[in-house]
Amino acid sequence: MLRIVTPPATYPVTLEEAKAQLRVTDSGNDTIISVLIPAATKLCQSLVQRVFVLQTLEWVLPCWRAALELPIAPVLADQVASIKYVDWTTETQATLDPSAYLVQTKGESVQIVPKFGTCWPPLFARSPEPVVIRFDAGYEDPADLPGNVKVAILLMLRHLYTMGEASLTLTSETVFGVGQQQFSVPANLATLIPDAVRNLMLDEVW
Repeated sequence: MLRIVTPPATYPVTLEEAKAQLRVTDSGNDTIISVLIPAATKLCQSLVQRVFVLQTLEWVLPCWRAALELPIAPVLADQVASIKYVDWTTETQATLDPSAYLVQTKGESVQIVPKFGTCWPPLFARSPEPVVIRFDAGYEDPADLPGNVKVAILLMLRHLYTMGEASLTLTSETVFGVGQQQFSVPANLATLIPDAVRNLMLDEVW
C-alpha cells in the first residue's frame, strides 16, 4: 500500500492555466476547476507510476524483501526518511538504524538493501503494518518536468470538465418536412482525449 503523508503544496497546472485551456473567463466554476486539477494530475501520474510534484509518501509492506525497490519515481537516495518495522520479540514498532541498510540509486528511483554481510531484522508479520518506509518523491522544481506533462494534464482536465455536459456519441436535429434526424458519431469519440493523454505520457522519455 502506498499512501500520501504530506500532499503536494502545488500542482504543475495553475488555476489560471486551467481556465485558459477551458476558455472560462468568469470565476463561477473556480471551485470545481480547482478540484479537477489534482484529479487530472493523478490520472496522468498513474499512467507512468510517477509523481510530478514533491510530496511525502509511505510504502507499507507485509514482509521484508531482498531488495526494497520503491514503487514510484522520482526519488533521490537522500529522500528516504525512515524505515520502521514491528520487532519480532517486542511486537512494537521500531525505527531501523540507517547504518543497517544501503539506499542505492536505480535510475530516478531507489532500492534499499541490507548492509553487506547482514540481513533484515526479525519481523512480526502479523501486525497490520509490518514495514513502513517513508520517503519524498517528485520534482522539487516544476520547471524540471518533461514538456508533455503539462499538455497531458491540461487535456485530461478538459476531458473531465466537459464530461456530462452533452452526449458525446449521439446528436439529433429536427429538419422541417422530414422530421427528426439522429446522427451517430464514432463510438470511440469519448476515449479520444484519454487515448491522446496516454500516448503523450508513454511516449515521453523518462
